[in-house]
Amino acid sequence: MFRTIMALLVALLVAIIIGAFQILGMDVAAIQALLQDPNLTNALSYQGALLFAQLLFPYTYAIGGIFTPLVALGVAGFIAGLISKSGVRMLVVSIVSIALFFLGYALLSLGLALDTAAFTALLQNIAIDIGVAFGLLFIPGIIGASLTSEDY
Repeated sequence: MFRTIMALLVALLVAIIIGAFQILGMDVAAIQALLQDPNLTNALSYQGALLFAQLLFPYTYAIGGIFTPLVALGVAGFIAGLISKSGVRMLVVSIVSIALFFLGYALLSLGLALDTAAFTALLQNIAIDIGVAFGLLFIPGIIGASLTSEDY
């Protein structure tokens, strides 16, 4: 259980850090300026929705020529796999990560007034993107887990 939670936290942290610096194009000065913004909540909501959208729609953005979400999810999955040391743990980490990315995107872009009809319609429209994002976390995670597995 400990390895699963640590792998989940590392996967989320790596994907968000790579996303903040590469997807959003921010540097340390831009992050400091963002934190001093008088409308901090609105600015963070906008940046978070943009980040989660690109992490949740990697296939759509790759077709458009933006490949950074592919790299962010792949690297996050690989590092999480190194920590988890198990394919089953990586399955759980991948599913929970995609669920958290989806909830973050839905809440930050659609707001807290999310009804079930809009929720299911959004899920049906982005099924391919969710599958690709899951694969980008799970497949490198399995590779990382097989490198550090403790099979005797």
